[in-house]
Amino acid sequence: MDAPAPLNRCLMVLCYGAAGLLAAATWQDQVNSRWRFEAPFERTRLIRLVPIITQAPETLITANTRVVISLSRRRLALYQNDDLRDEFPVAIGQDDWETPKGEFAVRDMRTDPIWQHPITKEAVGPGPSNPLGSRWIGFALQGQYHIGIHGTNQETLIGEAVSHGCVRMLEEDIQTLYSHIKIGTPIKVVP
Repeated sequence: MDAPAPLNRCLMVLCYGAAGLLAAATWQDQVNSRWRFEAPFERTRLIRLVPIITQAPETLITANTRVVISLSRRRLALYQNDDLRDEFPVAIGQDDWETPKGEFAVRDMRTDPIWQHPITKEAVGPGPSNPLGSRWIGFALQGQYHIGIHGTNQETLIGEAVSHGCVRMLEEDIQTLYSHIKIGTPIKVVP
């Protein structure tokens, strides 16, 4: 097979390089326009993010990680590479404040979060009186209310339907979960 002439090789390298730069710029534009946390939550936004999330680089510890929350069993399962890594007991949303069912992705992660009461709007800072515990993993919005997975200062209520839609975990369990996930990790909530 004959090698292409030097001029043809240069043109091929330039074309492939330009195509690569255009693809990277398009991907970056999609990320910048669709992954804004300050924008109001839209259910369709997570659906549109799926291709971006699957293309994003992953660290070894979070590669192929997903979370499945079973409301009826009141358990949270952490999977890595389709193997069950851990399973934890949880508290879920009470009547009229049910935990939403469906497929989501982690959209916000915080250590020592500030909690705001959903009705009185009173703010509680980090510490033992904070109902969120030491970690917050946000994955959905219902109206104006943020829904997430978090620790709790009422560990005796784990296993009950007592929250305002969130999923509560024991403090040591939320810290373990927090260390194994990242923004974009898929979360599935099943009945």
